[in-house]
Amino acid sequence: MKLLQHSWSDKLVLDHLHHRIHNGLPDETQLNNGQVFNLLSLGLLGVPQLADYFNELQNKLQDLKFDMGDYVCMKFLILLNPDVRGIVNRKTVSDGHDNVQAAMLDYTLTCYPSVTEKFRRLVIILPEIHAMAARGEEHLYTKHVAGSAPTQTLLMEMLHAKRKV
Repeated sequence: MKLLQHSWSDKLVLDHLHHRIHNGLPDETQLNNGQVFNLLSLGLLGVPQLADYFNELQNKLQDLKFDMGDYVCMKFLILLNPDVRGIVNRKTVSDGHDNVQAAMLDYTLTCYPSVTEKFRRLVIILPEIHAMAARGEEHLYTKHVAGSAPTQTLLMEMLHAKRKV
């Protein structure tokens, strides 16, 4: 549970990037009631100023031929963070993280030998995703404290749970 509480926002950003690249997720969609919903704002955790940075990350991933294998490995690398405070079996998490990293390295070398340093470049993107997610979390928390965000939502529950960790 602590791993999920710690990684939810990073995973949300990565998920949004993946769906934009592979599923053509638009920046906005129209709901059945006619209201336009800004999907990009959701992916940015409500910080529209991050749009250019988000697009830059998307372009980096596309240049690396980011695919489903990369996406799954990156999701697990985000989740299996042995540095999360309060986890009970740190060695198991660390071993899992190392195994996923080794699998991702093997995968990128085997399947994409023409993409120069694909593994290293994907790993370098993870802190960039984290920085974007952290900025979004801070934005949401500031809105919550100011009373301009809903309080009884799963998003706020996850935000508070992460801040307690």
